[in-house]
Amino acid sequence: MNERHPEMNNTALSYKELTAQWNAIDWPRVENSVNNLQGRIARAAKEENWSDVSRLTRLLTRSYYARLLAVRQVTSNKGKATPGVDNTVWMTPAEKMQGALTLTIRGYRAQPLVRTFIPKKNGKFRPLSIPTIRDRSMQALFNMALAPIEYVTGDRSSFGFRKGRSQHDACNQIRICLSRRCSAPWVLEADIRACFDMISHDWLLQNIPMKKSILKQFLKAGFMEGSQLLPTDSGTPQGGVLSPTLANMVLNGLERVLGMTFYSTKSGTITKAKNRHKVNLIRYADDMIITADTKETAENIKQMLIEFLRERGLELSEEKTLITHISDGFSFLGWTFRKFGDKFKAQPSKGSVQSIVDKVHKIFRKGRSWTQDGIIREINPILRGWSNYHSIVSVSRTFSKIDNTIFNMCYAWAKRRHPKESKTKVVRKYWYQIGSRKWVFSTESQELFLLSKVKCRTYCMVQLDKNPYIDIDYFEKRSQKTTPRRRLSRNFSSLPVAHVG
Repeated sequence: MNERHPEMNNTALSYKELTAQWNAIDWPRVENSVNNLQGRIARAAKEENWSDVSRLTRLLTRSYYARLLAVRQVTSNKGKATPGVDNTVWMTPAEKMQGALTLTIRGYRAQPLVRTFIPKKNGKFRPLSIPTIRDRSMQALFNMALAPIEYVTGDRSSFGFRKGRSQHDACNQIRICLSRRCSAPWVLEADIRACFDMISHDWLLQNIPMKKSILKQFLKAGFMEGSQLLPTDSGTPQGGVLSPTLANMVLNGLERVLGMTFYSTKSGTITKAKNRHKVNLIRYADDMIITADTKETAENIKQMLIEFLRERGLELSEEKTLITHISDGFSFLGWTFRKFGDKFKAQPSKGSVQSIVDKVHKIFRKGRSWTQDGIIREINPILRGWSNYHSIVSVSRTFSKIDNTIFNMCYAWAKRRHPKESKTKVVRKYWYQIGSRKWVFSTESQELFLLSKVKCRTYCMVQLDKNPYIDIDYFEKRSQKTTPRRRLSRNFSSLPVAHVG
């Protein structure tokens, strides 16, 4: 398959031909071609050769392979079946192929977004604006070119929505900055008020290195709320593919601003010799913490942050922006970080624990008439995912408490199904002994996942000076490191009946 595909003309293709073309795509070759272009963009941006960046960006956004990859991205994620204002989705191979062939920049006009509201933990609602499938594909196409530039020009300590980085890297960076005896004792917890909804369009159009006419189409598309078309004067849509990259680029530069004041270096780079005020920034998307040696330093940083955000149309939330001593602890990304004397401890936050308990409880309430197999099949993926996320911090005591809570839910569910049966019969029906383990809520085909069997693991943090678009070998080796799975022997036997409270 050549980069200049022969079918990129206006010749109409049949449904069968479109399906055959999509199914015949050599995806490894497509990905390699796009990755090579992204690497060239990243290297040009690193050398500050902006004329080459512009030329390569134009080449990528007009690439046939990039269009194919953009369409596959938006038609294979969780929102693939969510339509925009045109009530159109691309589900069949023919529709995807037709969408890729007609994804052109010339004469492009973005359609209005569909505005919906999703509930937040605090009971309020977050606005979610959904573009059409074609607009999502166009955003994905331009995001392929913009993401390498953002990675090169962005803050080293930014971890959200960046290739090769995760919440676990942010957690390890916090541990590095706060766990030592001589680490900073004060933390500024910064919360930006409605970050995605308040970003200045003028700032974006002046500072984002992408085609202005296309960016303006994304920003000024407007949104439908009911049957009313409303304009978008600020912000980026939270349902847009490009929005996380744009938000990162808006907030990038804060590390340099802090460096010019506190690190005593022209470039703003953190060095051990110069960072006398122990100022460190850890940011995940619009959530960030900044460490400081004194409360006065943290207050000064807060004022600097207010000025930095005001230029971009943003402001801090006074209610949620706090200056906290490390001995009191703070929560970030679902974990609580705290120091007890000189001992640093990270563990799942109370809110995160309550959320997993509530999820499991809802399943038991919803599945009152389900079989035991159905209950286990629904709960296990949730517990596995939650335990994998939190297994890099201190979790032994937390996991044991959650297991005990879930055991009580299991017994309440089983007793409700058999209200006239004795406790002995209920226990013998649903709990078994597997090997040396007793009281296993299981069937002949599966067993309930036990959090307390998950061991704390050491997470190897990403090197902050590595770039996934340039240092490909490093990230390939890093992705190959997997944890082997343990297989449990299944020797079912009757469980000795014990008292159930």
